[in-house]
Amino acid sequence: MRTFRKYTPVMIAKHVASFFKGQFVIEEQGTFTFDGGKVVINEDCSEKQRVIGREINDLISDFLASSRKMDVHYE
Repeated sequence: MRTFRKYTPVMIAKHVASFFKGQFVIEEQGTFTFDGGKVVINEDCSEKQRVIGREINDLISDFLASSRKMDVHYE
């Protein structure tokens, strides 16, 4: 489990995408779980945690989309 002292979305998104499954903590925000390379947003999360989870998941989707654009196949 990794602890982030402050909320840095890009760094957290890279961590989640790299390790694929686990947990991380953002000080003063709480504990988050990720599975399948995405942050899991539970029904019992606070609204702030939902916003953070969505933002991190959006960044991960952007990473994946940009890496796919660079993947060129030649015939």
